[in-house]
Amino acid sequence: MSEAYPHLFAPFDLAGRRLRNRVVHAAMSLRYAADQGASARLVEYHASRARGGAAMIITEPVAVAPHQPARRVIAWDDSRYDDLARWAAAVETHDCRLLAQVQDVGRGRHVPGRAFAAIAPSALPDDLSWSVPRAMSTGEIEAFVASAAQSCARLARAGFSGVEVVAAHGHLIHQFLSARSNRRDDRFGGDLTGRARLLVDLCAAIRAACPRDFILAVKLPGDDGVAGSVRIDEAAAIARHLCARVRPDLVSYAQGSHHQTLEMHIPDGSYARVPYRDLARALRAATPGVPLMALGRITDPAEAEGLVAAGDAELVGLGRALVTDAAWPRKAAAGLARDIRYCVSCNTCWRTIVADLPLACDNNPRAGTAGEEAWQPPRAPAPKHVVVVGAGIAGLEAAATAAARGHRVTVFGASTEVGGKTRLHASLPIAEALSSIYDHQFAAAARSGVRFLLGARVDAADVLAATPDAVVLATGSTMLWPECLDPALGAAGLVRDLRETIAALGRRRRREAGTAVVLDMDGSDGTYAAAERLADLFARVVLVTPRERIAEDTALVTRQRVLRRCHERGIAVRTLTLPRVAPDFADTARLACASIYGGEAAPIEDVALLTYATPRVPDDALAAPLAAAGVAVRRIGDCKVARGVLDATAEGFAAGMAL
Repeated sequence: MSEAYPHLFAPFDLAGRRLRNRVVHAAMSLRYAADQGASARLVEYHASRARGGAAMIITEPVAVAPHQPARRVIAWDDSRYDDLARWAAAVETHDCRLLAQVQDVGRGRHVPGRAFAAIAPSALPDDLSWSVPRAMSTGEIEAFVASAAQSCARLARAGFSGVEVVAAHGHLIHQFLSARSNRRDDRFGGDLTGRARLLVDLCAAIRAACPRDFILAVKLPGDDGVAGSVRIDEAAAIARHLCARVRPDLVSYAQGSHHQTLEMHIPDGSYARVPYRDLARALRAATPGVPLMALGRITDPAEAEGLVAAGDAELVGLGRALVTDAAWPRKAAAGLARDIRYCVSCNTCWRTIVADLPLACDNNPRAGTAGEEAWQPPRAPAPKHVVVVGAGIAGLEAAATAAARGHRVTVFGASTEVGGKTRLHASLPIAEALSSIYDHQFAAAARSGVRFLLGARVDAADVLAATPDAVVLATGSTMLWPECLDPALGAAGLVRDLRETIAALGRRRRREAGTAVVLDMDGSDGTYAAAERLADLFARVVLVTPRERIAEDTALVTRQRVLRRCHERGIAVRTLTLPRVAPDFADTARLACASIYGGEAAPIEDVALLTYATPRVPDDALAAPLAAAGVAVRRIGDCKVARGVLDATAEGFAAGMAL
């Protein structure tokens, strides 16, 4: 038991199986499977989290029926049985219980396009993609239940400790539970008893097919946020109904659905910490005596400890937090929470897997690598003096990694503080979590002896004077002046880019009359966090973009949240438009929005501020003179090509490993 978090690290018995603590890796799709089997990378990812101290791991969905996606590991026949056994052994060997997730998306789809072979309880369109499914026949439902139950029996033989049945997230079972999506008039529809029959039958079949100590966990809908669907009262009724018929060993509650509420199920930095604590507390009354696993933006050990200590949950499910740091439990138990690499709730992981790419993390460039939970870089065969120019997150990652390999590293930074533009982004109210990226990097760099020279811009002569063997340029990028605006506005200091504007506003709290106008030619989440900061300071904010919609370069769940918050905060959005402004910016009545297709411009009244977020050009002026002087130069992050946090940390890590 940990002295720092005694409740979190107390053992717990679940269905007769011992858990060494209360930390559970909640299911995360990884996209690491290969040929419908458990690849070495998939197995190692979970083994790393087991070695890192998790008491139980719930996998991504496995294929329990032949119609399910080919990217899943097959459990519905014996063709991948050896893979299943190897997967289970790799985790269970480390005193960690492994549960497979049983889930079917049904009609759900959250990528562009429509699903033309979708199934569902009724032939009603998916709320996101408008895919119209085929209504499942009674025979198909019964065949699915039988196949899933036999798959669970196979998982038990292979060494898995249990399964988690997903009846939430807007997936197939949720679709049966919801009166909005289930309009059947047979025994799988109608009242709650009918709509819940698939869930009850499936759980009963799993119980009958598997040993009694095979853990049956169920993820239920808590509040899907959709009118006429499953809100909290209905969720409680579903939970009571299930537990009265087939008592699960563990329940958890997930929010949102395949709807405009999809963003609820994976809360980002604009949500409060542990946002669903009160909801789960209210729902647990419906399942007395059944252990509850808490879910939803739990990132810090103190938050997890508080949930267990207060009796709000027996177990704590961490998904993104354990993606970011495989050793989160081990560090917390040892009282080393300061060394945890924290999840920043950015949902980059969700964006990559939804794009059918291997899972990746903004704050963990080593995700999915061997020995991740106790990673030590190989020593450099020939230590060098490495100079890193730029103390943003790309430069810091490169510096910390190179120094850990034994290089002597010097970092030049123009600012007096590390973090670069990410520090500015983290100063915004809904983006504070980003600060943990550069805080962790700086601490790691300091431990490895990196020398920091901050507070002054350097030229090529300064860099050469340091006699480097190699130079890493991480000098960032600059927003381009928008062609739709007269350059005289910038020359006169009347209009600045959004980064400069936010920096100039600093910690100002005074709210003033007038309208702040943002020309959005960026589409990334930083622009909308900045717009919220402007909404705190000005009476009105207007986002103007020539695109069809805003937040196009963000994950769907992030875009949904941006749109919702713009609505809630009264931030006006004008799409397919560009600003027209008088060169002297003196007559605010002459600022207007014009359609990109022409026509009469609409005025924007009482303008107090005009700023812009545009594509960025790399600040790589040092590259040519340094290369001409014979120095090996590597450009990373925005200095190479302006992109996001994921690319910055990944390229910084790659640079440090390559030197």
